[in-house]
Amino acid sequence: MEGSAILNNLKNRRTFIILILVTGTLYFFLGDMGNYMSKTKLNKEILVNQISSTDMSKAQYTRKGSGAFIDWIRVNLNQNEINNVVNWINSVSDSDIIELKQIPSNTSISAGIVFRLKNRKEIRIQYDLEKIYITRTDIRTGQVVYTINQDDLKSFFDKQLKGFYFGEDKVEKS
Repeated sequence: MEGSAILNNLKNRRTFIILILVTGTLYFFLGDMGNYMSKTKLNKEILVNQISSTDMSKAQYTRKGSGAFIDWIRVNLNQNEINNVVNWINSVSDSDIIELKQIPSNTSISAGIVFRLKNRKEIRIQYDLEKIYITRTDIRTGQVVYTINQDDLKSFFDKQLKGFYFGEDKVEKS
């Protein structure tokens, strides 16, 4: 009787150890999968009701005497325009997103929009006549930078920039 009790006790310990190993392995595997999934979902949905303020500005190139100057002009967006920008960004598929470490240093931003959120985070949308860059502080700790392809948003920026380059239309037609 005593021998079978020891045998059962050893089986229970072995089962317990195996259960701990399996649980630990699953915990790490699923935890790692969670990190992978959060890293791939860069374009987290923007909720209009979470935006506390919106600022847009655009570059305007002018000549004064023999010099050229860049002025940043503030653009007031109405609620319909804000809703459109949010909807356009939210509609981007994962295949139209490329994560970056940072915006390339040789990029010349011509227009941008900042959504300041109620939780003190922000979403910055910048346009350089070719690409749309998004910098967000509301997804992970720190900031996330990525580009998106979104024709409606690109057209919106192009329309805002009409005639910005010394009175000429420098926006390239696609």
